[in-house]
Amino acid sequence: MKNKYWIFALMSVVIWGVASVLLRLTFDSFSSITLVTARVWLAAITMIIICRVKKLPPPRLRDFPIFLAGGAIGYAVYLVVQYIGFIYVTAATGNVVLASTTLFTALIALVVFREKIRPLGWLFSGVSFAGLLILVFWNGVLSINIGIVYHLIAALLFSGYCLIQRLMTQRYTAIQCCAYSMTAGAIIMTPFLPDAIRDIAAAPPSAVVTFIYLGTIASGISFTFWSKAFALAKRTADVSNFLFLPPFVASIVAYAFFGELPDWGTVIGGVIIIFGLWMFQKKA
Repeated sequence: MKNKYWIFALMSVVIWGVASVLLRLTFDSFSSITLVTARVWLAAITMIIICRVKKLPPPRLRDFPIFLAGGAIGYAVYLVVQYIGFIYVTAATGNVVLASTTLFTALIALVVFREKIRPLGWLFSGVSFAGLLILVFWNGVLSINIGIVYHLIAALLFSGYCLIQRLMTQRYTAIQCCAYSMTAGAIIMTPFLPDAIRDIAAAPPSAVVTFIYLGTIASGISFTFWSKAFALAKRTADVSNFLFLPPFVASIVAYAFFGELPDWGTVIGGVIIIFGLWMFQKKA
């Protein structure tokens, strides 16, 4: 089972790729704050129910601060900062900056966990990044403004979350890691819950269905898969490198849902991303 981490990582990034496309259905009904609040609260409730059904014990008292940090940097603050970033920069620019999560995660894991990557691993990470640049900038526009700073902060935050999950999956199951961090994130967002409930009540059916998907599937289930991948992988970077894939998945989903035909940049960039990712798994 140890070599099956990639299945869980792949399922996570596919779900996130779908979410990034469907997210547009919520723009007229939710603000960034209320959407994050509603999404995290629904995910937390879903995960708590699963924990109760499986009769999983609560976290140990000494681990409360770690899960609180995970809830803040992996859900509450991370998602808000990411959404604010997309207000200022194009999706193309945002996706490229967010891809730096992979680099930050590998560098921090090198210091914290002493996880070394062979030179060929760094090379093929660069290949995947080059494929991402081709994919998003083929017809995209580069934005240079404060939004890049927000996305760099978001990338650093999610890198920290990945490392927390790597650490805590050595003590808890993937379901527990996701549930406890998500619950902490929901608690942090509690002041905004009344506004979120009002937005849900006034939202059209399409936005409500999308919100349910974001809360249950794109948050609860996908983050559980992500934690499971870290539990099975030998190194943190083996999992984080899959973060190059969501923009490619989003392009395919946009075609399936909205008939947005992928351009040659999507095809060429996607092939290069997948090649680099595959070679990283073999040579790193």
